[in-house]
Amino acid sequence: MRSNKKNTRNRDERLLRLNPEKLTIERRRKNLGKYITDNLPTVEVDPKTLDLYSNVDPLPVIIDAMQPLPKLIRQLEYPKWAKRGKVGLYGWGDEENWGFIRQLLEMSAGQDRYNQDLSDDKEENPSVLKKEIKDYSADLGLICGMTKVDRRFIGEAADEEFPYDTAVVLGRPIDRDLIEQIPHPKDKLWDFEVYVKLGRQVFYVADFVRSKGYRAYARVPLDATVKYPPHAIMAGLGELGAGGWVITKEFGPWVRWTMLAVDADIDPDNPVDLNMSEYCDNCRRCIEACPGDAIPEERVHWRGVVKRKIDDKKCWPYFVEYDGCGICLKVCPIGRFGYEKCMKAYQEDGTILGE
Repeated sequence: MRSNKKNTRNRDERLLRLNPEKLTIERRRKNLGKYITDNLPTVEVDPKTLDLYSNVDPLPVIIDAMQPLPKLIRQLEYPKWAKRGKVGLYGWGDEENWGFIRQLLEMSAGQDRYNQDLSDDKEENPSVLKKEIKDYSADLGLICGMTKVDRRFIGEAADEEFPYDTAVVLGRPIDRDLIEQIPHPKDKLWDFEVYVKLGRQVFYVADFVRSKGYRAYARVPLDATVKYPPHAIMAGLGELGAGGWVITKEFGPWVRWTMLAVDADIDPDNPVDLNMSEYCDNCRRCIEACPGDAIPEERVHWRGVVKRKIDDKKCWPYFVEYDGCGICLKVCPIGRFGYEKCMKAYQEDGTILGE
């Protein structure tokens, strides 16, 4: 049951944040994505509660169990890479794939310089620019959608980490053969094989945007400052599934995400209704398969959003034990059989494929 929502498209309801150095409260940038999130067709949102949490308790960049990041890499990720002889690839990368360290260095150090040298051949038509970005992304094997950033989904209220309001969301499918190895990956890790490819491609897309005369700022897939799943849903690329994944028509939940900020006023794509809410309520495969019982049976109110909130403390031990786990991902029928086949069977007689 959806709450009553007022049209806030033209209202300047800026979020607040604490400046710890000056000990002052500052107004943040206009939150152009607020209207999109507050009116999602498939997710119940309480805008006032979501705003309040974002003011007094902004989302963390990463969950407590993963902090601090250098310790996580040293104690958890590095041994996984070394076990498979992938320290070079996953850490630094090669010509076609950029590893974790190289991605972060490029994201933090290189982009301001690139944005000072834009093409003089500027594409003045926003609709043409949008199509060209999508076509270029598709040529790279990516799905692409556009929205306005919702600054309530930026960790620690760090708006400067996403400097422009237009968000280009990119998704790359996970290798199906590696999905089949979950929860015991062999010589490749199902998540990092995607990360190193997508972590290079997002910079390709950023360079393409600059070639059209606009500044761009890429966020790499391993970065968690800007929350990708909400923006993928806002950009019409999928719907929230029971396991916390974004369910897409193209790949189900078997996809990884990244984003870039673009200094161009591009019309956002419309969110989609794939009937996943009803389907997931009747499927529940991920809930039943989770070894830690980390996915709740029922939705809860969490920070102004009604959803099944994954219990991080129950999920984390299995994430460590199984080198990334992913069991909930593997058992999803939409990923395994495809959206069209699953929905056809379900609509005919309520069948959940794979049962």
